[in-house]
Amino acid sequence: MSENGISHLQYKRQRQEAKLKLAAEKRVAQGHPRSTLKKGNMPTLYKPGNNNSGDLKTITTGTLKVGRPFI
Repeated sequence: MSENGISHLQYKRQRQEAKLKLAAEKRVAQGHPRSTLKKGNMPTLYKPGNNNSGDLKTITTGTLKVGRPFI
């Protein structure tokens, strides 16, 4: 088992959200000026309860933002 348990989560969406949460917590601990996570800045998210990589939820309109998904 991995130290943080992320790799053993069943769905890719769960792993994706857990990794983003861990990254946000690390940014806060390091005093990073952009440590607020905003999932709306992600180009795509896996759909909940689905591991099909071809079935992603695209949530970004327009161009990608520098530093996304953190504001």
